[in-house]
Amino acid sequence: MYKELIRPILFKFDAEKIHDITINTGNKLSNCSLIKYLAEKFYCYENEKLNLRLLKINFKNPVGLAAGFDKNALLTQFMPCFGFGFMEVGSITAEKCTGNPKPRLFRLAKDESLLVRYGLKNEGAIKVSRYLKDKKFKIPLGISIAKTNNTKIFGDNAIDDYCKSFRLFRNIGSYTTINISCPNASDGTTFCEDNFALKKLLIKIKKIESIKPILLKISPDINSEQLSNIIDLSKKYKISGIIISNLTKKRNMLKTDKNLINAYGYGGISGKPLQEISNKLIKEAYNLSNGNLIIIGCGGIFNAQDAYKKLKLGSSLLQLITCMIYEGPNVINRINKGLVSLMKKEKFNNINEAIGYDLK
Repeated sequence: MYKELIRPILFKFDAEKIHDITINTGNKLSNCSLIKYLAEKFYCYENEKLNLRLLKINFKNPVGLAAGFDKNALLTQFMPCFGFGFMEVGSITAEKCTGNPKPRLFRLAKDESLLVRYGLKNEGAIKVSRYLKDKKFKIPLGISIAKTNNTKIFGDNAIDDYCKSFRLFRNIGSYTTINISCPNASDGTTFCEDNFALKKLLIKIKKIESIKPILLKISPDINSEQLSNIIDLSKKYKISGIIISNLTKKRNMLKTDKNLINAYGYGGISGKPLQEISNKLIKEAYNLSNGNLIIIGCGGIFNAQDAYKKLKLGSSLLQLITCMIYEGPNVINRINKGLVSLMKKEKFNNINEAIGYDLK
């Protein structure tokens, strides 16, 4: 019903406008127990084969909502109704960011993709942390923090900017992700590409008292040497895991007309075109870390087969956004049911057995 009736109507309107309506509606429905109850009955699927315990956190299933959808953490009480095993909010910056000029979100339907250049639009760490401070969460919550999108903030000031957000969220949620890879912000990829800068950042972050696990969200466009450096530093400074990956700047694999892409301008690419890029990095990262680093696979997951492939290449958990836009909110239910079916075919008793299976 979604793909045949609802999606064609939604796709007639500006992508960001539809996203804003979705967030505002979900925020209002967060206080409606009946709506949430009905949504859970319709969308949620549970099976003990999908249960995981990682980072001292219990996950009902490995499928999570990626950062970028709920930028200001307004839907932490609503999104669990759709069957996610966990969710990540943000990315949130130390100072409020209005983002890049509009338009900044475009659908690439031929590619089942989005071109995104929000520029870290969010209300800032102080406001969001106050909003979340006393809330309880039904599923594990990750807090993604990034550097404020301001060209005047660089070098040591950029590190201090990250640390300000980290302090504000150190006791909120289940884990913290340090986004070192936003493709649409000034200095956004410096810490992915510059080993010395990342080392300085991690040294300062680790001095801040926090009992939560820390993850790094990395760019899909880094080379093997940069990935190896990130993994080495992650081991040295006890980073618990990495998210592979953020949006890609590459466009050579797109089916969408080049003239249309050029008209849209710069931005990061999500969805199907990112699938093989992220899979390759996941496999490489799993091998480089000898399977000892938690990997969250993100990019191009549209069905259970896509999810299962990422798990078997070394992902312990998964994240998605774009497939909900193209497939509808029931896609999480279908992926989780499909994962159980795929495990049964291989006689796996738990999803843990699939992690890195193709590389063993």
